[in-house]
Amino acid sequence: MVGISASAQSGKSAKPTKAVKPIVTTAIPQIPEAATASPAAMAQWLKGHTGSSTALQQALFNWVATNIAYDVPNMNHPNSYRDSAAAIQRTLRTRKGLCTDYAVLYAQVCREAGINAIVVTGYGLQNDIMIPTGSHDWVLVKNGTQWTITDPTWGAGAVDNGRFIPKINWTWFQALPQLAVKTHMPYDPMWQMLSFPLRHDELNSQGFAAATRRPVFAFNDSLNAWFKQSRLERLQHASARIRQFGGAANPFIMSELDWMDQTIKVLASNQEIEARNRRVDQFNEVNRDYTEVVKLYNEYVAFKNKQFMPEMKDEALKKMIDVIAGRLEAAEKSLSGLRIQDDTIKHNMDELLQAITEMKGKVSGEQAFVNKYIKTEKGKRRELFYVQVAEKS
Repeated sequence: MVGISASAQSGKSAKPTKAVKPIVTTAIPQIPEAATASPAAMAQWLKGHTGSSTALQQALFNWVATNIAYDVPNMNHPNSYRDSAAAIQRTLRTRKGLCTDYAVLYAQVCREAGINAIVVTGYGLQNDIMIPTGSHDWVLVKNGTQWTITDPTWGAGAVDNGRFIPKINWTWFQALPQLAVKTHMPYDPMWQMLSFPLRHDELNSQGFAAATRRPVFAFNDSLNAWFKQSRLERLQHASARIRQFGGAANPFIMSELDWMDQTIKVLASNQEIEARNRRVDQFNEVNRDYTEVVKLYNEYVAFKNKQFMPEMKDEALKKMIDVIAGRLEAAEKSLSGLRIQDDTIKHNMDELLQAITEMKGKVSGEQAFVNKYIKTEKGKRRELFYVQVAEKS
């Protein structure tokens, strides 16, 4: 959770943005205490006692709202972690938490049950004005083909005069994106799930009108790409979208962008270190292969010095030298594919490449000798060794 504080619903918040049909909670399965040790256990129980994705989420929303209390004493000291197992276990153990804890727990149970759920971070709005209590987290859930917004924190009750008042509010269960955006503004405009997302600097009725005059935002394409991206790529694209749609329009966005920029630098640096380590590992692998080839070549030379005795079949002899040549080719190809800028390693690479080149020349000569040896009548083959020695001398 990053932000000035952890946002809870105010006891004086605006009225619901739509009429919500009352849900008969007595018909909702109640998760037993024995099934709440972990998100996996909760999901397993829910799948066995509900008949649909919506029914499962209703039971989960009802349980979270009636069992997790908002941690008012720590609302101005948000957790430093995001979407972590530590947050979930702490929330289940203490039965209290901030918006991050509510959202992470809800989303993880959904995922364990096979329901696509994503924790979204942003800030709350009331009458088109930013709620001053800080950043806020909620959950984006895909139900069939429709993405909906569920806010288990605001669904659990409200904070009034520094006191949490528990009261389940089904307004914040599976709200449609076009309605939720009036109260829940994600930092990344992609999570508005709208073809015409609002800008951070246009949070009013005129902003809605202005949004429809802009080009269509293909959020489904961006979302499909998001699922395939690394964490670094996700942050880089999110940062760019935030800046494109209003940038640092308020302190919460400034704080989020600052966290993103710092995290991007760390991840990019780590990625470069990991890439370098992979290249070093690849170089060491090539070096080990070359050492093995030298060993095989020396074994061949020792066998040749004995005039290929004990006698070996021609096919096996040819394979013996051809294998050495093939492994040298592979080592040279692997080495040429490495892109290392480190001067020390580059020097070692140059030396290894030179050694491979020299060895290739020797092996090529021995391939020619073996081919000649095989084509020579067996009774005259031994003379070839003396001829070669005479030629060298």
